[in-house]
Parts: sequence; structure tokens; C-alpha cells
Amino acid sequence: MKPIFSPTRLFILGFALILIVNVIALVGVMANRSGKPEAVVEFTERELSIPYYKMNDENSGLALHLNWRTLPESKDDSYPYYSRWGSPAWFNAQKLAEIGFVIDETTCPEEDSKRKELLPKDSFIVLEYDGDAYQEALQRAEKSLRKAEDALKANEKDKDLQDRFKGASNNLEAERNSASRLFAIDAGLDAGKLRQRYPDRSKFIIMRGIVGLECRFAKNKKEMAGHIADIRINKINVPLSYRKLFDSIEAQNKSLKRGHESPPYRVQVAYGSRFEPWIQRVDERLK
Repeated sequence: MKPIFSPTRLFILGFALILIVNVIALVGVMANRSGKPEAVVEFTERELSIPYYKMNDENSGLALHLNWRTLPESKDDSYPYYSRWGSPAWFNAQKLAEIGFVIDETTCPEEDSKRKELLPKDSFIVLEYDGDAYQEALQRAEKSLRKAEDALKANEKDKDLQDRFKGASNNLEAERNSASRLFAIDAGLDAGKLRQRYPDRSKFIIMRGIVGLECRFAKNKKEMAGHIADIRINKINVPLSYRKLFDSIEAQNKSLKRGHESPPYRVQVAYGSRFEPWIQRVDERLK
């Protein structure tokens, strides 16, 4: 039986499919970058980091990792160094309802077996750069250090107190010098309304993300809290024109003795009409 498609036709169809996909992607990029950017922010190595693993091939792509965090509701100063995984203080039941979660007595029942499964939802996430959330993180770290110092003064030979003081000192140093200053501070379904609430386009970024609902036990009762499951775009491709610069930066990074330090650089990132980022400029800077 004669095959429907010859190898030559299959090759042509495959090539045409690849071409169509690339054209669609290119049109999307052009649409995103047309007109005035939705936001333009200048990050440093603290917010956009070189990945730990990178291909050695000079022609391979390089993408910087976007580092963002949240401030949890609890102000327990025993753990002042925050990640993205906690439930932010602002992500309460009211915010969950605004995003479209059905909030009623069946959402978080006393018996876990009766709790209904709630699928995550698409949402817009507001990220704040070097603003009030970061200042709050700094204040919490400073408070933690003062508390640890006072406890150590009362019993200077206590090994646990010595370790706690050292940990608090390291956490404060990290907050001041190396931790990301980019925090998720709000979420919603309407990007326009969020932009009205946060008009500074050099400080507040609106991105697409995924949010979820979790039930947790606090103060002898169950309550609802929201969390950010993911940001749609966590990596930003480096243009080929800046590849040699980042190769040089990475070489410096490998020569450093202290693991939490990074060579200084500044990256200007623009966000377009589709809330997708691209790098406009990269500069080495002085500490």
C-alpha cells in the first residue's frame, strides 16, 4: 500500500508547522511590545539572578530567574527571612471572594474529610519593588536581632542563644545586602483596577499568576487563607547582545568566597501589554 505522505511531504509539513508556530510566537512578542510599556523597573542581581545551572555553550540561551517573596500574616520574629511559599497577610477570605472563590460554611469544615477540593484560579498579581513590604521585612529582621541580643546578654554562655543571635545577625545582613526586595502585595481579576490602585509603573508590576485557597488551623479554629501558587513568567531571557557581559559576571561569581554575594549588575526590565517582560538594558554597577 502506497503511503499517504512521502518523506518529502512529511518534511515540508513539519517545516511549515515549525514556521507557523514561530510566526505566531513572533506576532505575540510584537503585540506585547507595541506601544508604551505597562511598567519599566530596574532590578539588581538580588531580584534577577543568574541560575545555578547554565549550559556552557556560548550559543545556548540564558534566562535570569525572577526572585520574589511574600510577607506572611504572622509577625513571629523568630523566622524573619521570608520566601514566596507562605500565605501573605493581605490574602484573606475577602480577597479570596473577590478573586472568585466561593466562601461559605462548607469551604473549611471541622472535618477534613468533608472539605471540598477547590481548583486554583488565574489572577493578576501585583509585585512591589523596594517598597513598604521590604521595609517591613527589614524591621522584622532588626526586631529579631534585638530580641536575640537581649536574650544573649542575660545568659552569654547559652549555646542555643548564641546560635539564635548568629542566625538573626545573618538574616539581617541578608535582608540588607542580598535578599530580594520584590514582594507580592495584592491580587485581583481586573488589571486596570489594580493599576489604578498602584499607579507607579517604576515600582509596581502587574503579572499573570495562579492563586489558591488553603484551610489552616489557628487560634483553635480553622480559617481560610490564600496563597500564590505561581507567577506565569519566572524567567526572563537575556538578549544575545548581553551574553558576554553575563559570562563575565558569572566568572566573577565563581571567584567569590562568600556564597550569598553576587557581582553587582542592574537590569532594566519592561512589561508589555500582555504583561510579559523583556530586558531593555543591562549595566554593571558599583556596590
